[in-house]
Amino acid sequence: MRVTLDEVERIASLSMLSLDDEKKEMLQKNLDEILGHAQKLNELNTEGVEPTSYILKQQNVVRKDIPGKVWEREDMLKNAPEQEDGFFTVPKVVD
Repeated sequence: MRVTLDEVERIASLSMLSLDDEKKEMLQKNLDEILGHAQKLNELNTEGVEPTSYILKQQNVVRKDIPGKVWEREDMLKNAPEQEDGFFTVPKVVD
């Protein structure tokens, strides 16, 4: 499977990356190699191999969901450097 430059440009656009022609060609080559390796997995003979979900024994390491102290909104907002309409105000981090 060959990755086209149009596909590379679409991936770059979705990732909000600006790539010059050299970087696009390098990314195209890298993606071709990655997909080539993945294609080799399709050639493996898995006849008679039982499917597995996990190779390690799974155990639940999450704590019990026990309710703790409930904080009042006003008490929490007392320490907020900025607030608006009962909510914390934080700087914008994503455009």
